[in-house]
Amino acid sequence: MDIAFDGQQDGERILFEIHPHAMIKQLAIAKIAAIALIFLTIGIVTSLVIAGIAISILICAAGLWWNKLYFRDTRAFITDRRIMRFERVSPFMVAKRALFWNEALKAKAYQPNLLLHSLNIGTLTIEQQVQTEENVIVKNVHYAEDLANYIDKILFTFKNAPGDITALKPFVPAPRGQRDA
Repeated sequence: MDIAFDGQQDGERILFEIHPHAMIKQLAIAKIAAIALIFLTIGIVTSLVIAGIAISILICAAGLWWNKLYFRDTRAFITDRRIMRFERVSPFMVAKRALFWNEALKAKAYQPNLLLHSLNIGTLTIEQQVQTEENVIVKNVHYAEDLANYIDKILFTFKNAPGDITALKPFVPAPRGQRDA
């Protein structure tokens, strides 16, 4: 892969880059549009049409700007040494969280609701061996359960045959049985 991230170490190989699923971005834009429509309707009902229009435009502009920032900067990287998560938490700050494989205990994934389960979108959690800090949690991940299994494979290899880490193939985001390409 010819991608890199802030803080990447020399010789650290990226095995997979996780982005929030595109459907989640579309749902966020739909929420913004619904909220703007509600304020426009309130403005029309209360005879404050100009205020309703102004507030609706402001909500749309601010919401679209925030979503552009959030979905551009929120991602995680699975490497041969660690998992590194970047999440936009404000317009001025991106939170970073790294967990090296020697500190990780296990990976698990779950779908928070039926809609996300049907779309194969879930939350990926990598737990630490010692709970001194928070676990690494990556939300809105396509193939989250498969990625959890892949990370468990990395952990097993790292702990039992560390020399074989370099032989790991990158994760292929495709349905089971179609990943050999």
